[in-house]
Amino acid sequence: MLTLRLKPGEYLVIGEDITIQVFEKKRNYLEVAVEAPKDISVLRGEVYEQNNPRPPFLRENRSQTLCERNANIRRRETLARREDAARQLNTFLDGLESRNPELEKEILTMREQISRLNGETKA
Repeated sequence: MLTLRLKPGEYLVIGEDITIQVFEKKRNYLEVAVEAPKDISVLRGEVYEQNNPRPPFLRENRSQTLCERNANIRRRETLARREDAARQLNTFLDGLESRNPELEKEILTMREQISRLNGETKA
């Protein structure tokens, strides 16, 4: 597979009949123009893949935008804080349960709620 970087206004010529021009990058996408003979279908990938398998040489994932990367970092940090809070609460409940065995039922309910809040499912 040939990989090229094009600036706005630059274009590719495929064979004698197909021209592809890059206009400009807008937010998370590129604007392109394709000129091809009418007997050659030009489809977006998601339309093509409705009836055909994805071409094997294509890269699987597109690059993340800075905004998407930052959102994923924040998500991972939030999950880590939740997991840490759940561990601390369970440690506290361990101590409470050892000192107050009569609270076993209430503590079990609290542990189930902590698991649910942390996204864990009951096995």
